Amino acid sequence: MKNKILFSALFISFFFSSCQENTKKEEIKTEETQVTEQIVKETPEFTKGIETTHKKAAFMSNKVVSYDLVVQFGGKDYLAARFTQTVTGSKIKMERTNGEIVIFDGNNVFTNKTEANLQSDRFDIFTWTYFVTIPYKLNDNGTIWSDFQDKPFYDTKLHTGKLSFEANIGDAPDDWYVIYKDEHNYLVGAAYIVSFGKGKEVAEKEPHAVKYNHFSEVDGIPFATEWTYHMWTNETGFGEKIGNATLSNITFSKTTDNLFNRPKNAIVVPLK
Repeated sequence: MKNKILFSALFISFFFSSCQENTKKEEIKTEETQVTEQIVKETPEFTKGIETTHKKAAFMSNKVVSYDLVVQFGGKDYLAARFTQTVTGSKIKMERTNGEIVIFDGNNVFTNKTEANLQSDRFDIFTWTYFVTIPYKLNDNGTIWSDFQDKPFYDTKLHTGKLSFEANIGDAPDDWYVIYKDEHNYLVGAAYIVSFGKGKEVAEKEPHAVKYNHFSEVDGIPFATEWTYHMWTNETGFGEKIGNATLSNITFSKTTDNLFNRPKNAIVVPLK
C-alpha cells in the first residue's frame, strides 16, 4: 500500500511538473509567434511593382556596385565623386575628384579630409547613395508606409506613397519621402525633407523633390542617369528647378577584403 501511495504521489508530482513545463513551452512559443508577427511586415502593393520593374532581385544578387555621380545646385558644382558600395549600403566608399576619400565601414564614417567642417562628408556619403539605390530600399527594416494617393505630376497625376521611418533608423529618422511611380512602375520622383543638422520642423518649411529621367539598363537593371531637383509642395507637386545630377559609369563587382578599409591617416566623422 505504501508503495502504491508513493507511486501515486510521484506520478501526480510528475504530471503537474510536465503540465507546468508544457505550459511554459506554450507560453514561450506564443511569445515567439507574437514577436515574429511583429517583425514580419507585409510588403505594400505600391512597392512591389517598383521592385519588380527595377529588377531588385537581380540588383541584390550582386555584391558591389560602383558609379560616378556629379551634382550641381544653384548653377554651382556641389559634388563630383566615384562611389563604391555594397548593394545593401552596409559599406560605402566615396572618392571625390579632389582626392578626398570618405569610408563607411559598417560602423563608423572616416575621412582623410582635414577641414574643420566634416559633417558634409557624413551627409554626402549616405544621402547620395540613398538617392541612387532608393528603388531597392523601400522595404528596409524600420520603413513605414502611409498615405497612398494620386498626386499632381506636371500635366498628369501619378500614384504616390509616403515613406517615413521608425525612431533611431539612420542619421535622420525624421526624414520622409513621397515616392512617385508611373504606369510602368518606374520610380520617377521623390519629394523629401532634409532634417539632418536642422530638425524636422525647419526642414518641412522647404521640402524639395528629385525627378528621375532617362533610364538606361546595366546588366538588365534600369538606372536613371539624369536627375533634376525642384522645389515641391504637397498641393502643386514639382516646381522651380534648383539643381541637377548625372549618374554614369555604373559597374558591378565582387567585394574585396580591403575595399572598405579606413583610409590612411583618416579621422572619424561623428554623427554630431
